[in-house]
Amino acid sequence: MLATAAVLFWVDRQELGRLAATRLLDQQGMGPAQLAVDRLGLFGLQAHGISLYGGSVRAAGLTMAYDPFRLAAGVVNQVELSGLHVAIAIAGKDILIGGAPLRLAASPSGTSAGWRIGALKITDADVTIDSPDGRIEGNFSTELALSGSEIPNASFAGDVSVPVAGAARMLHVVAPKLALSAAKDGGMRLDFHNVEVRSGDMPWTLDDVGGEIRWQGDRLSAIIASSRVTDPRSPAWIVPVRVTGNATAQGSQIDFALHATAEARGAKGRISLDATGRHDTASGSGQAAVTVAPVVFQTGGLQPRDFVPASSATLATVAGSAAVSGSVAWRGATLSPALILRLADVAYEAKGALLSKVHGNIRITGLWPPATAPGQVLNGTVTAGGMPPVDATLNFQILPTTALRIEALRMDVAGGQISASPFRIDLVRPDIQTELAFHQIDLAQVFSLLGVAGLRGTGRLDGHIPLTMAGGRVLVRDGRLAASGPGVLQIRSDVLPKQVTEAGESMTLVLRALEDFHYDALVIDLAGSPMGEGAITLRLGGHNPAVLDGRAFNLNIRLESNFDRLVDLALRAITAAQELLRRTAGNMPK
Repeated sequence: MLATAAVLFWVDRQELGRLAATRLLDQQGMGPAQLAVDRLGLFGLQAHGISLYGGSVRAAGLTMAYDPFRLAAGVVNQVELSGLHVAIAIAGKDILIGGAPLRLAASPSGTSAGWRIGALKITDADVTIDSPDGRIEGNFSTELALSGSEIPNASFAGDVSVPVAGAARMLHVVAPKLALSAAKDGGMRLDFHNVEVRSGDMPWTLDDVGGEIRWQGDRLSAIIASSRVTDPRSPAWIVPVRVTGNATAQGSQIDFALHATAEARGAKGRISLDATGRHDTASGSGQAAVTVAPVVFQTGGLQPRDFVPASSATLATVAGSAAVSGSVAWRGATLSPALILRLADVAYEAKGALLSKVHGNIRITGLWPPATAPGQVLNGTVTAGGMPPVDATLNFQILPTTALRIEALRMDVAGGQISASPFRIDLVRPDIQTELAFHQIDLAQVFSLLGVAGLRGTGRLDGHIPLTMAGGRVLVRDGRLAASGPGVLQIRSDVLPKQVTEAGESMTLVLRALEDFHYDALVIDLAGSPMGEGAITLRLGGHNPAVLDGRAFNLNIRLESNFDRLVDLALRAITAAQELLRRTAGNMPK
């Protein structure tokens, strides 16, 4: 009878093994469980059609190797799973599998309870996680050891699709060292080291990632002890950036803080950024306070190009200090920066125009493409067009269409001011129209700007000179300047037109009067031509005390001029701004 029972047991061992396995899996909270046993022996098991948690976890094939004497204690030497499919959902604080919250058990002593697997190998696994932010899908392979609900040693490699700002991003993740442990209170902790993340649709690589993630009831916290962001392209757009930080999630709120540093090439210096903020997963919105510590650039030392290798040839040499502070808000994929760029003692040279002592606070409202709020103000010193250095104030706005709107431009020249009416500098349509307003400008400085030699004098002028730039050329259109009071004018006879100097004795007195002409009224009319030539007409009323006992003269004198210095000053200022815009657009990451 005993022999018969033994024979029946051996014949039906596969069915008995199936029943025992499904019962055990149900007792472990993994049911309803199903599987078909293909082979059952003293030292191993093969099965297919595995289904756990009512089908939320499925596997095409299962192979187990064990020692029968240790199997009774829940110890399995090796398990291989193929064709694994797992469906998980996240609802509030719970991870749902098969519609029920996933619970990891721990023994009263704090060690995990359940099966112990010396080596678990999973190949061709598909995992789907439905979360409030969207679906996460992954295909991966892994090798790990299992001790009850703990995974003391694991590795992972696979492709994961994650929702980022409403779009799915495909990431390739390699994690050579992972460890999952359970705590007495039911929490979990995941430790990871040297993780690498690559993206096929973004030019960034994240590597050397190490830290931990903790689940404690409805609270999740993460610490990133190390990570590095790099650009794998050659040449790279940016130098590697080191990032550390922490985050805590409870309900739909995620609070975070991070610190990022970028070391310049040649160890010349670094940029450090700190950010703290909150993200709401329910609305997909958040905000962060951002601070970038002051960075000091020096000629022959640290330069912006030391942080941007791909743009080394196009970034100009600058000196001075730059810092950033403010906040960045977001909703979905839309960023709303409210940042202040603080510039101090900045110097920049571009095509014959030197800007120095530039300072101001710029409110940034767009990052890619760069943009600012209206009414931004920069103050500094400009040297261009052969003029002595002048103090200047620029009111402007950078438009997201890669254009610069000049709201006001003022230069303090020789005790007076030259200002420009609003105009726009655009890379697509570089044509410009503006009007220069002169206020109490020294007469000698005006003659220098107008490129007229042989004229000297005293007095102050007011007026307007329209300018047009088209096809890379600046045209001085009809303008008029007038003296605000009396003064003195000296004109050398060799600069006067021949019809005056060769007019004979009738003009001798006029020539003598112009050598020291005390004017009561002075008007300068300007006229330009499309070919670039120009002329000025002096309209004078006054006298020379040494000629005819101070007899009054009213004179109109036309002098040729091509307005070289005035055109050069305007052209250099405009092309410098266009060059800055062009470099900014060209240096943006693609």
